[in-house]
Amino acid sequence: MRRDAGLTMVEIMVCVVIVALSTGPLLGLLSSSNRMSNASIYEEMAVHYAREIADQLLTLSPKFSSVVSDAMVLTGDASLNLASILNDSNFREQMEAYSDGTAAIPLQAGGCALPVRLVLSPLDKAFSKRRITLSDLSTGGNSLLTGDRFWKATIELSWKDKNSGNDNDREIFMIVVIKEG
Repeated sequence: MRRDAGLTMVEIMVCVVIVALSTGPLLGLLSSSNRMSNASIYEEMAVHYAREIADQLLTLSPKFSSVVSDAMVLTGDASLNLASILNDSNFREQMEAYSDGTAAIPLQAGGCALPVRLVLSPLDKAFSKRRITLSDLSTGGNSLLTGDRFWKATIELSWKDKNSGNDNDREIFMIVVIKEG
């Protein structure tokens, strides 16, 4: 018999060790890639939810002056404005409440539901916050925007990505400028 006709046990063991040492880092790379992919899925969902709200606010923008007028008549409060309607605590609670299906959330003023509604997709269970915050946008320094009332709408979404191993909430903010009227 010839001695060089096959592989020795030592050669096979060296080959197995080399393959194992090169495969370990590749498996770690795949695992971290999977975590990053899951994180980007939640980010895409958050952008979708925020864009859904922003589109509706921009569509409703020409009607907001009549919505505010109707709210003043309904509640008898002449000091109402768009911010007091969209920042209403009852409206916020309904936006953040979990729902299995699509929900039409009425705008509210002083606890009174208004006939205008925002249609919201159900939030994934990983999401803990969906909120709109309106603040007055100062237009005094811009001659193109004088004469009209503009609002800065901040749309905020928060979620916890349990698959990433990070216990901190992740958040996105989308800002939309709305013209009242």
